[in-house]
Amino acid sequence: MKRASESVANSGDLVTYSLILNVVEAPASSVTVTDVLPTNMTFQSFALAPPGGVTSAVGNNLSWIFPSLPVGAVTLTYNAVVGNLLVGGTVLTNNAQLTYAGNPVPQKASVNITIAAIYKVEVAVYNSAGELVDEISVQELSQEVKSFSLTGATITSLEGKTYVMVGGQIIATWNGQTQEGTPVTNGIYYLNVTSTDPNGVVTNVSQTVTVSRSIAQVVVDVYNEAGEVVKHLYSYADDPGNETLGSVNLSTGMIAPRVGTPVPGGDNAVTVTFNGTSVVWDGTSDSGSVVTNGVYLIDVNWTDGSGGQQVVSKSVIVQRGNSPVTNGTVYAEPNILKGTTTTKIMVNPTSTNTNMTLTVSVYDTAGELVKRPVVGGTGANEVGLDVSGLASGLYLVVVNLNDINGNFIQKQTTKIIIQR
Repeated sequence: MKRASESVANSGDLVTYSLILNVVEAPASSVTVTDVLPTNMTFQSFALAPPGGVTSAVGNNLSWIFPSLPVGAVTLTYNAVVGNLLVGGTVLTNNAQLTYAGNPVPQKASVNITIAAIYKVEVAVYNSAGELVDEISVQELSQEVKSFSLTGATITSLEGKTYVMVGGQIIATWNGQTQEGTPVTNGIYYLNVTSTDPNGVVTNVSQTVTVSRSIAQVVVDVYNEAGEVVKHLYSYADDPGNETLGSVNLSTGMIAPRVGTPVPGGDNAVTVTFNGTSVVWDGTSDSGSVVTNGVYLIDVNWTDGSGGQQVVSKSVIVQRGNSPVTNGTVYAEPNILKGTTTTKIMVNPTSTNTNMTLTVSVYDTAGELVKRPVVGGTGANEVGLDVSGLASGLYLVVVNLNDINGNFIQKQTTKIIIQR
C-alpha cells in the first residue's frame, strides 16, 4: 500500500488523498482499509474506488471493505479540508492501514502535510492615545485575519479576560494588563489584529475593549532594623466595595531562607495574607541575595478603589538556614529549633587555635539571662545546649572561647530561634 508524498497546504485547502493497493500473484479476500484523518482536518467526500466495496466515514475515521480484489493496482481516493487558522509549520500526519485474509500483520502507510507560513499575525492592545499597552500574540498563520469578534469585551475584575475569536477559534487572550504585568486603568482600549503577507502588505482590523473595575493596590515593603527598604512586593485585589484592609496575617513569624535551593516543607518564606490576597517574601532583597539575620518589618500599604489608604505592619525574624561559616566564627546547628529542644553550639578551629573550649549562656531579647552557663568538653570546639523550658522566640547565645589551656580568647554571640 502506498500513500502520496509529503506536501504543503494552506488553511481551508481541499486536499485529495490517494491510497494505492497492489494485489500481486493472486486475488485478495476480506480486504479492509482504515484511515484516520489528523486533527484539524475534516472529511469531505469519497472519490475513486473500485466497485463491490463498502465505504464508511464516522467523523475522521474512514474505512473501505472489499470481499475480494483482483490482481493489479487498486486506487482509493477521498477529499478532506484543512482546518482554519493553523499555525505555520504545523504538520498534519495521516495514517492508514491494510488487512486481508492470510496476512494477520497490518500493512501501514502515512503521509504528512505541512501548513505553509504565509501571514505574520500580530495581536496587540493600544490605549486611546495610540500607545502600545500590550503585545499579546505573534503567530505565523497560513491565512490572514480579515475580521474577528470578542468574547468578554468588557473587563470588570482582575480575573476578567477578553478572547479574540476568529471563525469560532480563540487566537489570543488579553487580561487587562500591561506588558509589565500591572493592571491598566479604566477606559477604552483598542485590540488590533495585523496580518502581514510575504510582500509586506498589511491588513489591520480592530475592536474596542472596555476596562471598568475597582481595584485596590497593595504595596508591601520589607524594612531592615535600620529602617531601610530591602524588598519591594506588590499586589492587586478586586475592591468593588472600597473595602478596608482588615487583618494582615503572616504564615510564620520566623523564616530560614537558604542560599541555593529551598528545602521542601521548610519555613523558607513567609506568606502575607489580607482580604483574600497574598504575597510571598522569600527572605531575599531586591537584588536577589538572601538578607542577613535579624528582625524585619513587613509594611502593608492598602490603597482602595477610591484612593483611601491604610497601613498595617508586621514583624518577622530571619535566621538563615545555611549561612556560610568562616573559621573562628561561632554558630548553632540547628539554629532554628522546631520540634526539638537541643542544639550544638560550634566553632571551626583556626590556624592559631585548633582546639577551643566553649562556655555558653542564653539571653532573651530583653537581655535577661534565661540559661546559665554550660561548658563544653576541653578543646572539643563544641558544646551541647538544652533549651527545654524556654518559650518560642529569638534568643541570643553568648559564647566564651578559651584555648586548651583555659586561656580566654574572645567572646562571640550567635542567635537561635525556638518554635513550639
